[in-house]
Amino acid sequence: MNRFKLDLLQGLLLYAPVYRVLAVALSLLVGVLTASLYQRSDEAELSHLLGTLAQRYAVQLSEEVLRGRAMGATAMLGINEPALKALVQGQLAPDAPQLLERLEPVRQALDAESILVMDAAGRVVAQLPDHPGATGLQRQDMPYWQLAFAGQETVYPVAEGELPPRRSFLLAAPIYAQAQRGGLVVGVLALKLSAESLDTSLRRLGEHALLLSPQGLVYASSDDEWNFRLARDMAPEQLSGLASQFGPAFAAGAQPPRLPFDPAQDAVELLGLRHLRVRASLQWPDAAGRWQLVLLASPSHQGAVLGRTLAGVTSALLVLTLLLLLLRAAHNQLASRTALARSEAASHELMQLAQFKQRQSELSLQLQHARELPALTQALFAEIGRYLPVHQGCLYCVEPDPAGQPELHLAGSYATASAPERVVIGDGLLGQCARERRSLTFSEVPAGFWTLESGLGQALPRALLLLPIMRNELLIGVLELASMEPDGDRIEVMLEGLLPVLATNLEVLLAERRLERLLAEARAQARTDQAPVDAAGGLGYAGVNKPGAVAVCQAPGIE
Repeated sequence: MNRFKLDLLQGLLLYAPVYRVLAVALSLLVGVLTASLYQRSDEAELSHLLGTLAQRYAVQLSEEVLRGRAMGATAMLGINEPALKALVQGQLAPDAPQLLERLEPVRQALDAESILVMDAAGRVVAQLPDHPGATGLQRQDMPYWQLAFAGQETVYPVAEGELPPRRSFLLAAPIYAQAQRGGLVVGVLALKLSAESLDTSLRRLGEHALLLSPQGLVYASSDDEWNFRLARDMAPEQLSGLASQFGPAFAAGAQPPRLPFDPAQDAVELLGLRHLRVRASLQWPDAAGRWQLVLLASPSHQGAVLGRTLAGVTSALLVLTLLLLLLRAAHNQLASRTALARSEAASHELMQLAQFKQRQSELSLQLQHARELPALTQALFAEIGRYLPVHQGCLYCVEPDPAGQPELHLAGSYATASAPERVVIGDGLLGQCARERRSLTFSEVPAGFWTLESGLGQALPRALLLLPIMRNELLIGVLELASMEPDGDRIEVMLEGLLPVLATNLEVLLAERRLERLLAEARAQARTDQAPVDAAGGLGYAGVNKPGAVAVCQAPGIE
């Protein structure tokens, strides 16, 4: 886990510029999302307020029409007026004066446009004010008569006359045979009131408001140009069905224009601004469906933009600051861990160096006690391989060839049997190291130089070191080492203190070898020169006056 955290911190430090760019991008994204959420929250609050307002006004409008003074008066007349009951049951003649006299004060008090009385067959039996030809008309197919005759008080908006048509409410109530609700219905009383004041009432609700019929026709609105427009396209048969209710706007199959927006959507684009849409149903009985009150309002443009901007910028700055602080904390923690790791590594290296120095002293004693080159090389590689990552090696010493020219002779090897016995100085990397008398270190070893072998296989080394062994500016030999670890410089540093000791001991052994070789040559030469003397009678003796020279001395007194 600690290793994973360290790798993560190192990755953060290595790609810090990239993470800073990502932090800025993430901050901008968070700012945009925050601004969007702020807008959604603002719109949700506005939508809630609009919904409350629409519901309140829908209830108010429903109550004013269905439970208002006009509807109450109409319903009470249908229950309690004996003249109405007598008229619709045929006991009075159509347009009976005594009935019209009783209805006229009601019409004037309620400011009604007209009053219609219809019998059980749907035929108009009285109308006030009196219009020639109105009495006797059949209204049995009208929805308001059907609902009222079924015992339900209803409101039926209508439009009449030329464009723009005149709008009215027909308030219809049943006429009961008895003076109580729920009895036998014998006729219908309808009171017509003007609906032109609806536009003024809708303008007081907000920016845009409209009253939609169940078929999708704008019956009233805060914008006069929207009146009698359609919310959606209609088939010709649907349009013809609206002609009886809403007048000449639908005559001869004419189709009014559509609204510039779709009121069925939750949000619409109007006058270049986004508007929220809410709606509420009116409790007006209508066989075609529910009447809808639709309100449209846009959030305060400047306030909304300013609020979204402040929210987005604030959140973006907070996120950016937090991310930069996290990056800084990661950087500081990584720096602390790196310093601690370096300190531990330095302590470990110093400990290893101290141990190696101690072993180096012991190795120096072993090298001094070695009287032969094989023993020296064996002691050398045994200690080096124990404390350093050295996996193969060779030791070459400088000796003359038969022609007297110096060359490198193999003194001993470690973990290899394929090292050449002799190498000419200047030939290959080994000979080049001897000629230049400087160390050579390679981290990428070409194929063919060394091959580390074991019982499981073989592999190329990752580091190769060629170290000249010098004594008083004199080349004594070359040490060649191969390792599976790439840090060849560290091995060279560790061997710096050992090479002078090795050079001294190697020089002594080589000098002893040369001396022994000279003595052997001198003895052989002496034996060769002694043979003629012995053959001459032994008149003198042979002696050695210097290495390699034999002198024959005469015995005293003998010529």
